[in-house]
Amino acid sequence: GRAIDELLPLLRRLWSGEEVTWSGDGVALRGVRLAPVPLQDPLEVWLGGMGRAALERCGRLGDGWLPAQCTPEQAAAGREVVEAAAAAAGRTISEEHFGVSIGYASEALSPAQREALAARARGVDPAQVVPVGPDALRERLERFVAVGFSKFVLRPLQPPGDWTAELGQLRQAVGDLQT
Repeated sequence: GRAIDELLPLLRRLWSGEEVTWSGDGVALRGVRLAPVPLQDPLEVWLGGMGRAALERCGRLGDGWLPAQCTPEQAAAGREVVEAAAAAAGRTISEEHFGVSIGYASEALSPAQREALAARARGVDPAQVVPVGPDALRERLERFVAVGFSKFVLRPLQPPGDWTAELGQLRQAVGDLQT
């Protein structure tokens, strides 16, 4: 977090094409200019995280928020913190810049998968954050849409045998979801 606090403003200056002289934590730049600069101007930075400091950092510095392994209710509460931190910093984050990264499964998770996910999910039961099957995935997306999220990164937690078939099933399950 400290590195993002320090380096993200520096990176924004570099991405804009500004010549930068800067020093911090063992690194010094003297008259550095980035070329070529990103085509997107300004380059948007979406941050993740669910801890209070990460949420506030996103509000102060980020252009969007993309948490993972959370329930729609946790995401809605986190969004409030992000928006309050943005307002306190004199900023706003577009309502279209709130999304969620969702790991989904096509079949029940094994005990080892559940245990590994539980270890990373900050005490959240994997059953609450991992939809199993296309119907559960659609229902989860609908719940996130209902609390104001509109962008989704969908990640299969089990490697698909056939990516074309997997994408077809996703399109069929969630393709007409209205945000």
